[in-house]
Amino acid sequence: MIEKTVLNYLIETLETNDVYLELPDELPDAFVVFHVIDRGRTDQINAVTMEFFSYGKTKVEAAELDEKLREAMDNIIELPDITCHFGGGNDSPDTTIKRPRYRAYYNIFY
Repeated sequence: MIEKTVLNYLIETLETNDVYLELPDELPDAFVVFHVIDRGRTDQINAVTMEFFSYGKTKVEAAELDEKLREAMDNIIELPDITCHFGGGNDSPDTTIKRPRYRAYYNIFY
């Protein structure tokens, strides 16, 4: 399951171990939530597009965490049999929980 691989990698790599597959019940000051938004397979190569949200108490904290997330994801290719491409991202405030956040998405092949 690629979600578990990415989750474990980010927990080990990021300075925060607050990385989740869904919003936690109690919100830490800074955290990352991600999920798969698309799946595919071509010539026996699996592919997913994952969307990552970096949250902070301030916009600056969210932006800093987003930068750290992108740096970590750029280096995920160190894991065996994984290729990763940055697809894009933007400032994306969460109006539901009223927290600053940044969004990034990646195309991952494994």
